[in-house]
Amino acid sequence: MDYVEAVIMGVLQGFAEWLPVSSSGQVMLALINLFGVSPEKAYSYSLLLHLGTLFAVLFKFRYELGRILTNLITLRWGEDETFLFYSTLFTAVIGLPLYRAFKTVVASLNVEAVNGIVGFALILTGIILSKGREKSKDVARKEEITFVEAMIAGVAQGIAVLPGISRSGMTIGALLLLGVEQKKAVRLSFLMAVPAISGALFLELQSVNEPITVSLMAVLSAFVVSLLALEGMLKLAERLNFSRFCILFGGIAIIASLAGVLI
Repeated sequence: MDYVEAVIMGVLQGFAEWLPVSSSGQVMLALINLFGVSPEKAYSYSLLLHLGTLFAVLFKFRYELGRILTNLITLRWGEDETFLFYSTLFTAVIGLPLYRAFKTVVASLNVEAVNGIVGFALILTGIILSKGREKSKDVARKEEITFVEAMIAGVAQGIAVLPGISRSGMTIGALLLLGVEQKKAVRLSFLMAVPAISGALFLELQSVNEPITVSLMAVLSAFVVSLLALEGMLKLAERLNFSRFCILFGGIAIIASLAGVLI
């Protein structure tokens, strides 16, 4: 990729990360279909771009994360610390095997197959979001997060290692279905992203073969756009039904997959 393409991908990542529409799925589709990047490289690069949004989350929640880290080290665990520990544990248990399996499989997939996989995953995310929005209206709100909620949220986040499955969509949707208040669910979803994204980056950084300056340009643009878009996108997400967005783009990806096979 060149610098212009790197900036475009960083901007896409910066916006899509804050919406329940799978930023990795959107970035992979763009890299494969617009810039001709191989599926394996596209997957690695989609994870690399999370470095920019990770820095944005760290900056946005720097005081809160500092407090949580201090409490974890000094063993003064409250609700946030307990939730992050167990959700991260179950994310690793589920996400690491899925990550390794997909890395092995994606190397042998062609463009049409990846389009189809991401398309079906986006549609699945859209269905989960839609059901979560509907059922959350009838579920009694819980004030305290339990081990069960942390475990289920962690499993949902682990599944989201697959491109097209939205991390925020899965975790927020799961917490809403369990009766967690929406504002709290969104906050916890962003907090639990920090250890998950850090772990994914640790595993994937060595697989990125782009020039360091191009990668830095992509990460920097993702960071800047993330900071600018965070507040606005969160407010927008409360008003719009992004499940339809997932289903629409998932359908487009599947059509592109079928077209590539038939033509």
